[in-house]
Amino acid sequence: MSIHASSRPSPAMQGTLQWWSLRSGRERVVIVLVSGIVAIASLWSFVWQPLHRDSERMARELVDQRAALAEARHQADEIAGLARSAPTPPPSDARAAIDGTLASKGLKSAAGSVERLDGERWRITFDAIAFDALPALLDALQRDAGVRAAEVSVTARVEPGQVRAEVTLARG
Repeated sequence: MSIHASSRPSPAMQGTLQWWSLRSGRERVVIVLVSGIVAIASLWSFVWQPLHRDSERMARELVDQRAALAEARHQADEIAGLARSAPTPPPSDARAAIDGTLASKGLKSAAGSVERLDGERWRITFDAIAFDALPALLDALQRDAGVRAAEVSVTARVEPGQVRAEVTLARG
């Protein structure tokens, strides 16, 4: 049994062709014009209008984002300016700031000696200091005196919670 390809149109197509052939020339022109207008209106409603609305929305968002970028750049410039103009204590005040921080923490008498090693470094020796007080002192020295611990040597003492400490401080 062989299957033959049919060259006849489907029944639905036959009905449409028959309907079209029954129309006069004027009716066909009107049908084509109305179909064209419906197609153009559909394209305008479902394609052009959404594209137009999206492009307007994106243009507004672009303006907003450019303003946000300008503000961010302005703030970055302000931050950079603040970083450049941050006050640094003068070298001659570092010893006074160290002594002031020791006094405020109640450790001035515990510091056996405070000696200057060179222009930017100092060494503080504690014969006995509470181990818990040492981190708080180092934090206060960095915050208030502008010096940080460059080297710390801690040795346990016989008394519980007490240590002998040598702290080398450096500017910055």
